Amino acid sequence: MMKLFILNRDMSSPGSFRLSFASLRMPFSDGVKYTLLGISVSLFAIAALILTWQLYQYFKRKPKPSGKVKSYQSVDDKQAGNTIFEAADKESDIQKHDYKVQKLEDEIKKLSRCLSATSSISEQDSADFQSITEADAQMNIHGKLRFSVSYNREQSQFAVTVLDATDLPVRDFSQSTNPFVKVKLLSGLLSKQPNLQCVLQEWETKTVKNSRNPVFGSQFSCPLTEKELKTITLKLEVRDFDRFSRHSVLGELRTHLNNLNLLSHPVEISEELQKLNKDSVGEILLSLKYLPTAQRIEVGLLKIKTASLTSNQDKALYARVTIVCNQCRLKHQKTSLKSKWGITVFNEVLTFSLLDSNIRECVIAVSVYETIVHQKNSKRLIGQAILGKRKAGEDEHWCLMMQSLRQPIAKWHSLLI
Repeated sequence: MMKLFILNRDMSSPGSFRLSFASLRMPFSDGVKYTLLGISVSLFAIAALILTWQLYQYFKRKPKPSGKVKSYQSVDDKQAGNTIFEAADKESDIQKHDYKVQKLEDEIKKLSRCLSATSSISEQDSADFQSITEADAQMNIHGKLRFSVSYNREQSQFAVTVLDATDLPVRDFSQSTNPFVKVKLLSGLLSKQPNLQCVLQEWETKTVKNSRNPVFGSQFSCPLTEKELKTITLKLEVRDFDRFSRHSVLGELRTHLNNLNLLSHPVEISEELQKLNKDSVGEILLSLKYLPTAQRIEVGLLKIKTASLTSNQDKALYARVTIVCNQCRLKHQKTSLKSKWGITVFNEVLTFSLLDSNIRECVIAVSVYETIVHQKNSKRLIGQAILGKRKAGEDEHWCLMMQSLRQPIAKWHSLLI
């Protein structure tokens, strides 16, 4: 009994308990222990980050005092202010929309005027479409043109003065007109070729805007001998200037100077405008070939015969071929420059790939230009030839091409101006 009591006393002492706790061991390996420790540290770090983010959001949303006196706004006041701002924004948006619509309408008006005659507003395109449409229809011809002509016998100088015009027609869509006069001196005997006219001189007056009774007051002069004076025909074409489209024809006047007594005194003339008639200034030899399978048409420019007074090696010719369908330009090509002679030989073929429907309904405009070699901006339109389907019907050359498929058909055409 004494030994058992001693043993129990020893076990209940602190030293005995320390030895017993130290001798205890957890039933896990070191790897598992370190894994659990890492997970604990990670969870602690995530919790710290979440706490930091919540604190940041709290202080960010907290309103800052604007001064010593705090102002509080009711819900109704806030709604009223928001309504005012929304109404102002809507009004501003409406004004911007109206401005854009007005600007778009102006652009549509301009484009409609452009597309009414052509898809391009270049000078050469305007000349091409002008020739195509003038033969089909002209405006109602009425009005008068007044001009005067004189001849200075001592200086051998001829002068023409375009004075004014009255009661000119207006365009239907704009109810206005911007007239100008193109003056030409034509000679039939000096061309040395039958049925051809030679353009000796060509001038244009200033354009008078928005006037049915314009006053021009433009004078032009050139040297002419008395022999040449008797062979001259004075042609005055009144046209309506349009910057977006072709120039409309308002009428013309023709006067043979041989019928006027210019050697004694100046002559003033006032006459009614007449319908425009074109003059033949040359001929062009064209060949046409239609390839239906390839949907291609070949235009061959072979020769050009012009009513030239003298041969000038400094002058050259080139042709511009334009394909038009429904008064819209589809394609165009130009030939190379050739020195100008009485008969200028080109022998060039221009190929156009078009849809079959466009080929059967298209019009071909061949415009011949004269230019001075080594001189810029010296080109001048000397004549045009139009062939294809038009309001008056198909011409003979076009019918022969459509009947002789895949075969080139050549034919002479008049160059008109």
